[in-house]
Amino acid sequence: MINPNRRLNTSFPSWLLSCWLMLLPVMAAVGQPLNTVFQRASWDSIPAQPTTFRWVAPTVLIPLGLALLPDYPNSNFDRFYVRSQIQDKIHFRTHADDFLQYGPATAWAGLSLAGVKGRSQPLDRVLIGVLAYGISTGIVLGLKHSTNELRPDGSNYLSFPSGHTANAFTGASLLDREFRGVSPWIPIGGYAMATSTGVLRMTNDKHWISDVLVGAGIGLLSTEVAYRVYPWLKRKLGRHKPTVH
Repeated sequence: MINPNRRLNTSFPSWLLSCWLMLLPVMAAVGQPLNTVFQRASWDSIPAQPTTFRWVAPTVLIPLGLALLPDYPNSNFDRFYVRSQIQDKIHFRTHADDFLQYGPATAWAGLSLAGVKGRSQPLDRVLIGVLAYGISTGIVLGLKHSTNELRPDGSNYLSFPSGHTANAFTGASLLDREFRGVSPWIPIGGYAMATSTGVLRMTNDKHWISDVLVGAGIGLLSTEVAYRVYPWLKRKLGRHKPTVH
């Protein structure tokens, strides 16, 4: 049982944490030489992340999360054990995760509006983002309403998977895909926000570790699928060939 008196009053810390992490990618981009950010002559020269690597993380996270779903008697590493360790040692509640989940997407949109060139043309970038979030949201809502998994705090039966974490990792992956070539700190900042969101969902006792791992995998996978499917959809709609690498 967590003593309510030990819970931190986190209104200001939550706001400060959210603002700081949301500013990380923007500060990284501003810190680059202007000719690097705004005057890229050819984005083909930017080294892309290996295709196989982009699929490794979700194919590891999702099976690992599923493997942690059952209750293993006397196990030192299942969702119940991890939850007990977190709640026994971390007496912390915050609403920062409710805002932090949108941090990577906010940075992605902010860099685009600031005129920082990404790998895709602005319209393509927006449509890819809509597609990625559509895929992620559809999968998450479908699983939540079909699995009816009880949250660790007992508040409802919409625990699996973590929607906050899926949102955060979808945005972080979009940020990585578009702006990795501008500065390595941009994807680092995005994934820091996404990871923090997942951790806070567990410290707030809203999700099991299995929910968070699968949610992260869904977010990453949704972005990769969107980048794969979008050029095909665009060709089918008769538009010009998209500038997506």
